[in-house]
Amino acid sequence: MPPQPISAATATENRKILGAYYTDELICDFLVNWAVQRLTDVVLDPGFGGGAFLRSACKRISALGGKPISQVIGLEINSDAYTLTTQALAGELSFISADSLRLVNFFDLEPSFYQVEAVVGNPPFVRYQRFNGEQRKRALKRAKDEGVELSELASSWAPFLVHAVSMVKKGGRLAMVAPFALCQASYALPVLQHLLHSFGEVTLLTFREKIFSCLNEDTLLILAADKGSRKSQLHVKDLPGPKSLFTLLGAREPIRTDLKSKILNHTELLQGKERLIHYLIPEEIRLLYKECKTLPQMHSLGDLAYVGIGYVTGANHYFHLSPTQVEHWQIPKKYLRPAVRRGRIFEGTRFTLHDWELNLMSEETGYLLLIEEALSELPEVVSRYLEYGVDSGIPNAFKCRNRSPWYKVPHVYCPDAFLTYMSGSCPKLVANSAQVVAPNSLHVVRLHGPQNMKADALATLWHNSLTGLSAEIEGHALGGGMLKMEPGEARKVILPAIASTDLDVFGEEVDCIYRSSGIEVARRTVDREILQKLLGLSKRDCELLAKGLKILSERRSRRGRVN
Repeated sequence: MPPQPISAATATENRKILGAYYTDELICDFLVNWAVQRLTDVVLDPGFGGGAFLRSACKRISALGGKPISQVIGLEINSDAYTLTTQALAGELSFISADSLRLVNFFDLEPSFYQVEAVVGNPPFVRYQRFNGEQRKRALKRAKDEGVELSELASSWAPFLVHAVSMVKKGGRLAMVAPFALCQASYALPVLQHLLHSFGEVTLLTFREKIFSCLNEDTLLILAADKGSRKSQLHVKDLPGPKSLFTLLGAREPIRTDLKSKILNHTELLQGKERLIHYLIPEEIRLLYKECKTLPQMHSLGDLAYVGIGYVTGANHYFHLSPTQVEHWQIPKKYLRPAVRRGRIFEGTRFTLHDWELNLMSEETGYLLLIEEALSELPEVVSRYLEYGVDSGIPNAFKCRNRSPWYKVPHVYCPDAFLTYMSGSCPKLVANSAQVVAPNSLHVVRLHGPQNMKADALATLWHNSLTGLSAEIEGHALGGGMLKMEPGEARKVILPAIASTDLDVFGEEVDCIYRSSGIEVARRTVDREILQKLLGLSKRDCELLAKGLKILSERRSRRGRVN
């Protein structure tokens, strides 16, 4: 029975679950033209989605004098996408065979099923939280069969890419889209290592503009050549945007003739000593940063403090109360803890009680309902609020139903400092002078044991160009221009460790400068007084570090703008 027609809207509904983000024609043409070199080459797209790579492959093989009907193969797991695309291609292209387009799970196929000269495509971007069940087991086993052990944090693109490599013939090529996480996330390093073990040359093309406007993920292009070669080189080239590929479409070997790509030290990359983003700043700055990391006064944030997420209520709208709600329900202060909910209100290097009070009206600050006693021991006014919660279905919320009693929020600490989790301009670290608590929209920072470092000093030292650059390198940019910093990434950020007694007066000065003149002026002040006078860096060194920070920060924020 032939596939039944469906609407485009029906197929679109499943895109987020399937991780289906279809690729621009220009990018498809470039990748296919690079991968397909001879008129006899057979090309495979293991997840054809909207069919863009199939169209490019047909054009390329026809232009070379080949026969697309027997040389273009497409696989697709989503029946809706398969139906829409095969219907469209039937009307557009008379020279592609329906027998060459299969509705199949790519991971069900043995590597020997297809052995082709070129594999192209855009793997599904399904995060590990949705990538589960039998599909996940099958995918991870395929990767393991190729000698690649992937962690539980691996998203679907990782085993997909590994399995795609297995279907490239000796001497063949692979040209695919991939997330920037390929060279940033620790779980992805085995995939990069597998690419380098499988191909003689791997080139990564990065872009200062977004490739996918709808995808909250930074992406790059992989060009892998000479499958089975014993030698291995890793190249990178940063381009302004996809339009830069226009001039390369006619070149047989565009990487050689036009791109002048950098050769990376892939050993240090695979060992986690460097990241791809290091190579997106000028070499002089990269080497200076590397040298600064070895200074005896430099420490990682993780050396100085514990960094973790704030508490999880399971229902913020219920457990966080405004002063008006507190008054309405007459909740006693005994059951309330002052809280800050978001870091966008942070100004300066210290979050004070005055700052907390100023933001009560906006509800960026307020109170956390924190109950330690059993229900039978609570006053009537608190019991009444809990009854209201029951009537509102709060005990059935995911986190609430998995704890006993449902109303007791666990892991509530008063930390020494807060660090923003998602940042537009730069990650903010502020001392918790107000002695408030915070949910998991912020990271909590607690200083290790007895030491000379105080929270005020830590927050002061955080605001310099070297640490700012380190934060851009260790964190990861999202497609919308935000910098996301997981606790493990934050712990790797470097900063100078100076005895707190030397910083009391200076810290107050920096806080005032930050509040009155902004982060840039405050950062230059810390550069001058700490990096230059105490650590011995030159003024030019500080200017170079500030330049590197600006390059990465502007690169990231530019990607958040809609062109």
